[in-house]
Amino acid sequence: MFFSLSFIVLFSANIPAGYAQASEDAMVTAYPVPSGLPSKYVSSDFTITAGNTSVPVYVSGENAWGNNVSYAALDTSGLTNVNINVHFPFNSYQLLPHSLGLSGTRNGNSVSVQVNPDTDVTLLLDGDYNGRVLHLFVRSPETNIPSMQDSHVIYYPPGYYDLSAQGPVQITSGQTVYISGGAIVRGRFLVQGSENVTIRGRGILLNDYVSGDGFDEVALALKNSKNIEIRDLIVARDQNAWTAFMWKSAQVDVLNYKAINARYASSDGFNIANSHDVLFDHAFIHTSDDSVAIKGTGNAGYDPAVDPATAPPTYNITYQNSQLWSDANNAIGIGAETLASTFDNIKFKNIDILRNFDDINYPDQLTERAAINICALNATTIQNITFEDIRVEKAKRLINITMEDDFWFGSLPGNWQWPGVIRNVHYKNITSMSDGSNEIRIYGRDAAHLIENITFKNIQIGDQFVSAFQSAYFRVNSFARNLELYSPENPNGITTDGPILPDGSTHHAAEQFSMEQGVNHWFYRTWQAGVGTRDMVWNLDGSMHWHGPKAWDAIWKADGELYFHPDVTQILLDWVSPRAGKIEINGIVKKSVVNGGDGVTVSIWKNNQMIWPSNGQWQVLEYNDNMGHETAASTILNKGDVISFRVDKRGTTDYDSTKWTPEITFID
Repeated sequence: MFFSLSFIVLFSANIPAGYAQASEDAMVTAYPVPSGLPSKYVSSDFTITAGNTSVPVYVSGENAWGNNVSYAALDTSGLTNVNINVHFPFNSYQLLPHSLGLSGTRNGNSVSVQVNPDTDVTLLLDGDYNGRVLHLFVRSPETNIPSMQDSHVIYYPPGYYDLSAQGPVQITSGQTVYISGGAIVRGRFLVQGSENVTIRGRGILLNDYVSGDGFDEVALALKNSKNIEIRDLIVARDQNAWTAFMWKSAQVDVLNYKAINARYASSDGFNIANSHDVLFDHAFIHTSDDSVAIKGTGNAGYDPAVDPATAPPTYNITYQNSQLWSDANNAIGIGAETLASTFDNIKFKNIDILRNFDDINYPDQLTERAAINICALNATTIQNITFEDIRVEKAKRLINITMEDDFWFGSLPGNWQWPGVIRNVHYKNITSMSDGSNEIRIYGRDAAHLIENITFKNIQIGDQFVSAFQSAYFRVNSFARNLELYSPENPNGITTDGPILPDGSTHHAAEQFSMEQGVNHWFYRTWQAGVGTRDMVWNLDGSMHWHGPKAWDAIWKADGELYFHPDVTQILLDWVSPRAGKIEINGIVKKSVVNGGDGVTVSIWKNNQMIWPSNGQWQVLEYNDNMGHETAASTILNKGDVISFRVDKRGTTDYDSTKWTPEITFID
């Protein structure tokens, strides 16, 4: 165990020209790097001074692109001059979020800015969200510090504590954990079956290891507990697992919590599962998965075979005045696990989403991801959800509500055999300055699992309000009901019952996949020589497949893509044109299972004529071809013409699962 003292410095400095005068009596507190801390945790990318006070800069680890993420913290009683020296060349900088109105000044490789207490600011260089960034947490002076002599207090004074060789510190009822400024604890904390617990302090909880001791591999876990306060803590984690979570807990306040875990992936910031009466206020989270995830993982752990009605509910959650950065998945997410009897009364308010990326390995391929997302895997009731005063700096899709069979290529299965609905969801004062698609996607599942009563009020993209559902942004399928849109142009609101595609012309086979023949003009069929064409039957055994008459002929959907498997029968995905016009066909067809077999053949037909490949010969997909072929074609249709996407075996049907997600667009 090592100790070092923090220091408090009276702020005084020469103010650069053009600065407003900072308060001369502001007190700046910085905490030196504790003796014994390995140098790998100290950032070499930046140095910081606040007035004449040196502020240590730490590194949490590398992001998905192999670049360090740095962070620092200081306490001050008033407006303070902060100088950041960058130790690598850069051309431009931004201080995020823009809602703070900070511009700063540059002198060579230094950026200076004046900041008030209780401000989180990020230095972004050259607009490179994948590059080396700095997060700075400026806090008010600490008050009501607990006594080291109190027998109910687990007290960590300044120093470095490596607890990685032991199990988590287990905190019991009535205890307080205090990590003082200048203390870094490399370990884990567990609150289980306890109440009236506080975990606080200006120190750092560090976790970058896997213990394998049977306890949860997270930095901080709350389980079956109540009346818990987490305050002022910085959690630095460098593992592809959740940073913190609560499960079956109640009356939890998480205040001024800062978490950085940029390791790809599953590095969620602080997950809330089957809990209620929870408040997050002034949080900052940078992850490479969901920054915020509100889940239902069941009464005894996630099991999709369990009826969600038997699981504890998730309700009365407020998340406000916070900043979020997600390098993968969602910034704000409800789901994907929704094994809870209900999700009710959940509010997000005054949130800056600094960054939301979908996935480094599968960019633009995962439809269930967004800056603001509800993704249900389990049939339950999700209702009375509010997103208000949300500002998005950088994202791809803006808003998504969807009901999925499974998540992440089938690794997390869902279950829709019970009733379920998503309703009464309200988006108010949502502003996006992002250069992404800003898509708003609302996709119910079927007539028994609808999305309904969704309100959009003052949705602003750039400097324009979205004033019509028939805009470039909305994509709504036929299982969404009663959507309302309000804007300055339409203050009394307009209503739609879907479906809506971006220009009324795009038909996406996976997004429009249904358990009913003919929905959205899609039909699921087989063909066999001497027998002809037959409609498939929806499998009611829980596998959620269309099946033909043989053992293996099937079409199914997983993680936003369609899968085909032939038998002695060919697989036909048929689309019947609702009108005349010229269309373009796109989509990549590739092998899904590449362990063996002899591959498949694929083709596209218009009525009884092959239109792709253009040479009139079926395209061969070798058994291990997981890159595939772009199936691009165009043709002119009459109403009622059939476009047929076909998959056939070669010699055997072994290992013949094939991915193919066609999209048809009218271009006239």
